[in-house]
Amino acid sequence: MLSLIGLALVILGLLITILGHTAPLIRLYFGDKSVISQIIWGIIFFGIGGIILIYNAIHM
Repeated sequence: MLSLIGLALVILGLLITILGHTAPLIRLYFGDKSVISQIIWGIIFFGIGGIILIYNAIHM
């Protein structure tokens, strides 16, 4: 179950980072139209998801 949450966060982080230019609603959801903010949010979600996946892989 924890690995699915980590995978979802990684995919969400990638989508925010990659699709931010073509999907302005993503940027409006986070309250900023800045590309830098979009990259930061994408890295945060990707990083948290990656940490969860690594933690889950170590403790299996």
